[in-house]
Amino acid sequence: MGGTMVGVEEQRVATVDLAVRIEFCHAALQHLADQLGVDLLHIKGIAFEPQWRSRASGGSDADVLVRPSQVKRFVEALEARGWRRRSRFHTGSPFGHAQTYWHDHLGYADVHRFFPGMQPGEETFDALWSDRSEIRLAAVACPVPDEAGQALVHLLNEARNGMTVRRKEGVVELLGAELTAQVEALVGRVGAEVGYAAALGELDRVGDHREHDLWHVVVTRSGRVEEWRARVKAQSTLTAKALTVLRAPLVNTEHLANTRGHPPSVGEVVVEFGDRVRRGVTEIWRSRRRGRA
Repeated sequence: MGGTMVGVEEQRVATVDLAVRIEFCHAALQHLADQLGVDLLHIKGIAFEPQWRSRASGGSDADVLVRPSQVKRFVEALEARGWRRRSRFHTGSPFGHAQTYWHDHLGYADVHRFFPGMQPGEETFDALWSDRSEIRLAAVACPVPDEAGQALVHLLNEARNGMTVRRKEGVVELLGAELTAQVEALVGRVGAEVGYAAALGELDRVGDHREHDLWHVVVTRSGRVEEWRARVKAQSTLTAKALTVLRAPLVNTEHLANTRGHPPSVGEVVVEFGDRVRRGVTEIWRSRRRGRA
C-alpha cells in the first residue's frame, strides 16, 4: 500500500466550537429523552431567548430540567451510554438540585431534578411543562419554558449567582408590566416566593420561611458553617435535617477528583477532612469574636 500510515497520537483532532458542541449536547439529551419517554425542559444558555441568558455566549454546558418522577431512569440511561458523573445532587450545590455529567464528545451537561428557588415536585414541573414552548437545537425539537418561565428562571439564577439584586421597579423595567404580572402569577404556582424575594432584594419580608437563611447565605456569600446551618433549616422533615447534618463534615470526593485531576487517595481524603474541620472551627471562632465585638 502506498502513502504514509499516521499513528492515532499524531492525528489532528478538530476543535469544535463550544456553542456548536453545547447545541449538539442539548440535542443528544433530548434524543435520549424521546427514546425513554422522559419529559425534560431545556433551560438557561442557548436554549433561552438571548435576553434571558446570564451570559451572552450561552454558557459552557447544557442544562435540562427532568420530570422528578423520571430523574432516576434518565440518569441511569445517561451513565449506561458513556456519560460520567462529575457531581451528585447532594454535593453539587447548597440546594442539591443538579448532577453534572461529562461526555468525551459532547462536553458538560447539568441534569436538574428541580430548579433552585422553585419547590421540588411534580406540580412545579407540570406548571412549567403545561405552558412550554419549543426551540430547535441541532435540528432536534427541544421543549423549553414559555417566556414567563424563562424570565423567572433568569431572575432566580441571577439572584443565586449574586449577579443582581433588583427592586420591584427594576424588574418591571426589565420585563415590562404585562410580563411581570405573568411571572408573579407563575411564582405562586411553582412556590418561588423566597427565591423571587431574593431577586428583588426583599428577603426580609420572607424572614419566617425555612428557606430564608439559605437564600441569605447564597446571596451574601457567607461562610460554609452558616451555609450548612441554613441547609439544615431549609429541610422540610426531621429525617432530611438529620441526613444533612451527617453529610456536613464529609469530604466531597467527586469535587476533590475534579480539582486534582485524578481519583483522590485515602491520604488525600484524610487531609481534606482535617482541613474542613480546621476551616469550620476557624469560621466558628471568628463568628463568635464578631458577635462579642
